[in-house]
Amino acid sequence: MQFIDFKKEHFSHNEAAGSYFIQISKDEIGYRDIEVLEQLDDETYSKTEYELVDEVSKITIKMKDPTNIRVNF
Repeated sequence: MQFIDFKKEHFSHNEAAGSYFIQISKDEIGYRDIEVLEQLDDETYSKTEYELVDEVSKITIKMKDPTNIRVNF
């Protein structure tokens, strides 16, 4: 399994929806299932709440608040 880490600074803010999001090209991660984990204070990772929008050429990860995450694919 491969992964990409994102810092909370990578998130964009959707003011109308009151949420934050990251878009990732499927060329970068492929066309398989992904898992999103939140980085904890002790540098470990744990499952987190998120919404995934799966489109033809990209995925969008939406979260209530920005945080450091790891995307496994």
